[in-house]
Amino acid sequence: MIKIGKLKLDSDFDYRIIREEDNDVDLYIDINYRCVDINVGESEIFNSRIQFPYVRSILLRINKEDHLMTVHLMRDIDLFSAFANFEVDFSNSIFKIKNIQEKVIISKN
Repeated sequence: MIKIGKLKLDSDFDYRIIREEDNDVDLYIDINYRCVDINVGESEIFNSRIQFPYVRSILLRINKEDHLMTVHLMRDIDLFSAFANFEVDFSNSIFKIKNIQEKVIISKN
């Protein structure tokens, strides 16, 4: 597990810091075109998960002073290839990116 600012990240994948300015950090995580399941837990819209097939990488945009981050799902290694993004409040939790049978599960607990 790593800690960056207030984020606690538990990941099976290697990561690279590709940008760091003041309190802002961008983490690049290559997941090699795997399917990504996002565990949404209790949601008023979704029942259990959202699935994205064929994701090359995940970019986490973090502010070290905040409990919010933006997660970008990328089709290619190009930083402009994001096809989906969403905000996550990770306060009082561990953000997980796990490889389970060649599928990536994103969750927090």
